[in-house]
Order: sequence, then C-alpha cells, then structure tokens
Amino acid sequence: MTRQLFTYLFAIVISFSMISCEKVNSNDLATDTPVYQSYKLVYDNYYNETTATAEFKVRNSSGVHIKLVEDAYIRFNGKRHHDYWPVFHEYTWKSKGFTDVDFLYNKNWDQDFLNTIYADDIAFTEIPHDLDEIDINSAAKIYWDGAPLENNESITLSIEQSDRTVVASTHRRGDKYIYFDVDDFSRLYQGNATLHIEREKKYRLNDEDEYAGGKKIIILKDRKNIYLY
Repeated sequence: MTRQLFTYLFAIVISFSMISCEKVNSNDLATDTPVYQSYKLVYDNYYNETTATAEFKVRNSSGVHIKLVEDAYIRFNGKRHHDYWPVFHEYTWKSKGFTDVDFLYNKNWDQDFLNTIYADDIAFTEIPHDLDEIDINSAAKIYWDGAPLENNESITLSIEQSDRTVVASTHRRGDKYIYFDVDDFSRLYQGNATLHIEREKKYRLNDEDEYAGGKKIIILKDRKNIYLY
C-alpha cells in the first residue's frame, strides 16, 4: 500500500512539474496575442524587505507560461529583475523597506502596460508587541494590530513548532481576530514557537491586455517568537 501511494504521489509531482515547466518564448507568439499579467508585492515586516514578482501567460490564467525574450521585458521601478524562476517562469525583484512598485511590461517594441501596487493599498498589519504567549489548553482569539478586514482580503495565522504547524484563516469583512479552538492546539506542546501572520489583498489590474485579464496581489507578512503554555 505504501509503495502504491508513493508511486501515485510521484506521478502527481512529475505531472505537475511538466505542466508548470511548459512555456513559450514571447517572440514565438503573434504580436496581437493577448497576455495575462500577474503581479505580486510581498512585504516581510520581520526582515523589512519587499519582494515583487511578475508572471505572464498566453490569453488567460490557464494559459501557457511566457518567457520574455528579445523586445519583451519587465521592469520593476525601472529596474531589471534580480531573479528568474524557470519552474513557474516568475520574474523577481527585491528592495529593502516597504516600497511602492511600478510593473512596466514591455510586450513588444511599440506596446507596453503599466501596473502599480502601492504600499498603502493594504492596511499595515503586524503581530501585537505584547503578544508573548498563548495558552494551548483553551480556545483563543488572536487579534492583530491593524484595521479589520476589507473586501477581497484575508488574514492567515500559523503557529510553527519544530515540524508541526497549525493554521487558521478568515476572509470575512470586518473581522479583527483569528479564532483557534482548543482542538486546533492538540498537535502543539508547551515550549517555544513562532507565530506567523499574512494579510493578503487581491484586486484588478490598472492596465490589461485586451480580454486576457490578470491580477494584482499585495501581502504583508510578520512573525514573532512566542511561548506556548
């Protein structure tokens, strides 16, 4: 049974990898082929670092990934990407601090698209400074420092302890906390742990390529060492 399960999981991983790695070079597409654009800005408050990523697909979100070559390129605040990840064909750029990012996608020599993600597009959110410990023998409401949730937003909290992680999230407008039932803590034990928080907002592009569509995502991350008792 274990061998069959391993074979099944291995087949899934291989299939996923083949699909993910499928791509087409931008110069192999007709110039009027609409391109799906996906832009993400992640600010990590713990490291005080902004990471911006860009991804492109043929016609829609289910299309084949596009690798930008020759006249096609992406600029982050006017600068070239720092890294290119060939598995998902993502272009990545990093900067210290919480930074607005202009994503300038040059599709070809006479057509470009400008989309911007601003730091204040999302309410600044962090783990409360006075949250140092959590009682895992009872249910808990864990509040965050920051505004209640708005439309198209979500908050995820996770408690990490060696090889164990407990996760809870909410996307309901107006929520101010995450609720953990005592059963959620059953896999954890008394001792040190790390509390992670992510606030995410999704919204539409400023500048789309015809009907292809796309998305912008901004994420705030924070972490804190705590004690479970």
